[in-house]
Amino acid sequence: MKKIFVAILILILISGLMTGCSQKASGANTAVQPVASVTDGAAVTAPADHGKLKVSFPAGSVRVSINILAQELGYFQEEGVSVEPVNLGGVDALTAINGSGDQLDILNTGFVNDIQSIGGGYDLTFIAGTAVEGGAVIAKKGQAERFKSADTIIDIEAVTGAKLGFVRNEAAWVITRQYLLDHGVANETIAAIEAEDTGSVSYYAQSTNVAQAVQAGEVDLGFLPLEYAILYADAYDLEIVTPSGALSPDYVCCREVTSAGRYASKYDAFVAYETARIRAFETYKQGVTDPEVRSKVVQTVVEYTGKETEYVETCLYGGVTKYAVDPNTAGIVSYVEAAYNSGALAGNATDFSQYDIRQNVSTGAYLEALNNLIAREPDNAFYQELLAQYNAAN
Repeated sequence: MKKIFVAILILILISGLMTGCSQKASGANTAVQPVASVTDGAAVTAPADHGKLKVSFPAGSVRVSINILAQELGYFQEEGVSVEPVNLGGVDALTAINGSGDQLDILNTGFVNDIQSIGGGYDLTFIAGTAVEGGAVIAKKGQAERFKSADTIIDIEAVTGAKLGFVRNEAAWVITRQYLLDHGVANETIAAIEAEDTGSVSYYAQSTNVAQAVQAGEVDLGFLPLEYAILYADAYDLEIVTPSGALSPDYVCCREVTSAGRYASKYDAFVAYETARIRAFETYKQGVTDPEVRSKVVQTVVEYTGKETEYVETCLYGGVTKYAVDPNTAGIVSYVEAAYNSGALAGNATDFSQYDIRQNVSTGAYLEALNNLIAREPDNAFYQELLAQYNAAN
């Protein structure tokens, strides 16, 4: 019996050694073993604990769907980072991030407020992307054709002669304004349009107010986030003149921002966090061609946000929101120029005409996350495409 026991023990040890050799030969990261797709049911090795990040998840927002997927499909957990969703946004979120407290680590919606806060002395750094494009020029139903042009997308003369409405610093207007500048409209002409005393523009507190103003005929054209333009279309008799992305393809609209101090002190957590987000982005992209994956992605976001299935599917796969996880330094530089031209960055202590915003971009965690995934799966074409995109944009 003793000999039999020893023989069994030797077999167990040999089996364990062979398993270990097999794992090393597969090119697995020794800190975090390769994790399985959520659809294949494979077991996942518990990773190292990289700590906790508090991340902005605005209530009901579909714009943060990549983070929703990473959270709800377990990718954050699998990569060894605990993500605590916090319903905090805007200036309050940026103040919390810049402060020394433990309220928030990452804001992933908006962009102009981020730049303005940097101009005001906040020690912020952009680390990755949330979405690109995402704005729309809207008109009352039946009126959109008045403002379209086969040659220039929008009819320059019609737009400059219209009464406009938007929330201050709305990205859709910032992009349209730059488009007008690029097509020969004088800055003085645009500045006169933006002046409240001319009656050419009305500023509103919320996107809903813009939609209502267009419906009531108080303004001819409104400028909204694209998902709101679609959401309000039937309720307020609206139609889209053009998505802002047609005027400036892939312009940045939502970036992930943290403080330089948080980024340095929690760097490993940020790497794990970005790894999970890239994986979630891959799952989202798989849904473009795979109906089963698409259904799972849409249902996951529906359950988290409480939005209607048709609306969520339209936002995710109907060409409304273009998600993007790459930091896109070049896009940040271009948008800061457009925002400066629009006057959105006026009144800050920082002169953005002389300021290099690239000093507020930190791409290291994203690139390390991507390289780790490539090491795990060197034949993964999607990760190679993201690396090519990173090299081109950063």
